[in-house]
Amino acid sequence: MRKLIRPAAPSVLQEHSERWNNQWKELKTNSPSAQFHWYAFEKRSARDWILKDLATMTQGHCAFCDRFTVEPESVEHFRPKSDPRFLHLAYSWGNLYFCCGGCQNYKREQWDEGLLNPDADDYVFDRYFAFDFTTGALIPNPAASDANQQRADVTIRLYGLDSTERRRFRLMELRNWQRTDGMELDEFAYRDFVRER
Repeated sequence: MRKLIRPAAPSVLQEHSERWNNQWKELKTNSPSAQFHWYAFEKRSARDWILKDLATMTQGHCAFCDRFTVEPESVEHFRPKSDPRFLHLAYSWGNLYFCCGGCQNYKREQWDEGLLNPDADDYVFDRYFAFDFTTGALIPNPAASDANQQRADVTIRLYGLDSTERRRFRLMELRNWQRTDGMELDEFAYRDFVRER
């Protein structure tokens, strides 16, 4: 999970997020079975308005596993949009991430207070994680504090960041990186893995 720098919120959220958050909170509170659907502005869904800005923030990579996303591209609600504690954040810019379907399918509406946020001011990869370059595994950094290892473990588990498939893809991408010359790092998935090796 790479460190991200979040730009200012897109104007559509600056103008409408408070109202949309209130609408969603009221709807979900009054009808607990209500399903989330993006509200629209000028005949485009809020998701469509913000997707490009989220993708730019991550250079088109998933904010959590760092692979390239494929259609349909997803917007991850870091704090779950259906959790009563977080209904007021469904359209809040700081709660939204560009995400691959794999990470979103693992996490779904799960939440844990220890979950790491890739654009938190104090987030640094090595403080929490380490790679095993022989297997492609992503593990809690053994040199980290117990608390940081627990946070890394929660993040790995909830987003499925150490699945067998992801280990295999990291190793494949490393081989691709080693065979190329002159390509930019952002043209590869799992950038921290291939760069460190």
